[in-house]
Parts: sequence; C-alpha cells; structure tokens
Amino acid sequence: MQIIPDLLAHWPWPRAINPLYGEVSKEANYWFKSFKLFTPESQHAIDRCDSARIAAMAVPYGSREHLRSCMDYMHVLFTIDEYTDKQPPPTVRALVDGCIAMMHHHGWYEHGRCPTVFEEFFAQFWQGAMKIATPQSAKQLASTVTEYLNGTYLEAEGMASDEELRYERYLQIRLGSIGVRGFYAFCGLPLSIPDEVFEDPLFVELQYCGSELMLIDNDIISYNRERATSIARFNAITVIMDQLSITYADAVEWLMDRNAQLEKRYMELHEDFLSRSYDSSVVREDVLELLDLMGNLRAANYHWSFESGRYFGHRGEETRKTHRCPLAPVQPRNWELRGEQVEVLLMDDALEQS
Repeated sequence: MQIIPDLLAHWPWPRAINPLYGEVSKEANYWFKSFKLFTPESQHAIDRCDSARIAAMAVPYGSREHLRSCMDYMHVLFTIDEYTDKQPPPTVRALVDGCIAMMHHHGWYEHGRCPTVFEEFFAQFWQGAMKIATPQSAKQLASTVTEYLNGTYLEAEGMASDEELRYERYLQIRLGSIGVRGFYAFCGLPLSIPDEVFEDPLFVELQYCGSELMLIDNDIISYNRERATSIARFNAITVIMDQLSITYADAVEWLMDRNAQLEKRYMELHEDFLSRSYDSSVVREDVLELLDLMGNLRAANYHWSFESGRYFGHRGEETRKTHRCPLAPVQPRNWELRGEQVEVLLMDDALEQS
C-alpha cells in the first residue's frame, strides 16, 4: 500500500486556482495537441495529467498571457519527461542541447523551419514566453531552465550507470532535473527582480530549499507510478531505503522528518526577505509577489497531484482523503521506442490491476 502523508499540514499557502483556467487551457491544449508529439494512446494518458491545471494553480492571479505561458511550459516539461525517461544519455544530450541553443541564440528561429516537430514545439513555446517576459525575468528564466535541462541529462547519465546512489548525490542531480527553479522564474515572468536579490546567496538557498521540499513531496506522491514504470531507482524513497537498509514506511517517515527541517529553514528565509528594505516600492512589491508565488507553488503541485489523473487515476480524491493508495503492478513498456512513439503509462489502467 502506498502511503501519502499530509505533506502540507504546516504549510501556510492554501489551494487556489486561476479563474481563467477553463478557457485558457482549451487554447493551450489545442496548441499542444496540434504537434502530434505522442501516439493517440499516449496522448490520452498525457491528457489525464491535466498539466494546464497545475499552471492555473501556480499563478492563481496571473494574467491571461502569463497563465498561457505557464501552461505551455508545463506541456514542455511533461513532454521532455516522457521523451527522456530511461533513454540513452546521447539521445537526451541531443534534445537538451537543441533546447538550450533555442533559448540562448536569439534571432535564429524562423517559423516552420525547425528540423524536428519537438524543436518547433519548443521554439514556439519559448518565443511566446519571451513576448511577455521582462528583461530581468528573461535572463533568469534562461539561466534556470538551462539548469533544468542540464539536470535532465545528468539524470539520464545516472539512470544509465550502476552507481549506488546516496541521498547527497541524488540531490545533486535531482535539484536540477526537477525544474522547480525554472518554474519559480516562470511564476515571476512579468516581474523585474534585481540581480542583487535573485542572486543573493540566501535567495538561492531559499529556492533550493523549496526545490528539495517539492522534490520530496513529488517522490512520495509519484512513487507508485515510478515503481510501475520501473524508474523508481531515481526516487528518494528507494534511495533512502537502500542507503539506510530500512523499509518503505520507514523511508517515508525519514523523508517527512527531512521535510520538517526544510520547512523550518524555508520559512526563516522567507521571513528574512519579507522584512528587508528594497531600493524602491516597485522592487519591494515584485519581490513580495514572487515570494508568495514561490510558496504557493508547493501547494499547487500537491493539490494538482490528486486532482489530475497522473499519479492516482480516478482515485485522486479518495487518496487525498485516506492518504493510502494500492500499489500498481509493474507495467510492460517498450523502452526502445523514441520521440513521438514513446509509451506513456495510464494510471487508471495500472490501478485496475492492483
């Protein structure tokens, strides 16, 4: 039985969702599906993830344009996730390098002239984001999304190796590949956070502290799915079970203790930046807004995990109430398939076999 504790029991940000979710998600989903990046069966499984919903929860008061850009980003993240799971490192490196080149070499893009459908998809997403980004947020976005992409490659290398992972090494890889800092930057897309704030060592610590909190949340929540798809080796629960030679339940308890320590430090840093003086009232307002969005993002990810079908299929609301879900059996998957042919697990089907 999968155990999902109340991860937000002491987190001060409540569930919220952008009222434009319904109409903007239709546009974003239509755009995404137009690229035909997955087979019909896999696209159905992707649709059940409802990635537009987490974007709407991440920017509950964002403008239509900001919301749309965040929705497009989530479509990109889920596509990269499925395209790179258990793929050979050279394949992942090629995909990552293509994305990085698109972000950092301005003026190269001409609509419809990208070598692959995925690159056209990524290019249109990035062009859309840059239309509403401020000069400051554009720079911060490029830096943090590049970190995420390079982390995705490091994870592919780790997946392909026989290295015995310890939690410290796992964190070195996953704090990049989980992409939380990039999502923070997307939440702040219309804002202008000065470099002296964004690059302040304590602000960087705050971001990585939030990233580890969301990493642990995600690994506890996604363990069933990752186990069913044979990728749970790169999950904090498995890492801690192996490192400490303890049971699944004890590993979850260890991670909850770790979360309590991280929450305490996160709120200390959060309060520090709330109480600081800034160069102007405009800068202060932007910093405070980003701080609120960063805290909210953890709540958004948690609630979306139960309201979408990605991790618990149709059992999401039941699981949120009971904090338990049956373990799905390991599912067959052809890992030789690449790109548009990759197989995406439908958790509804997997849980029917539990």
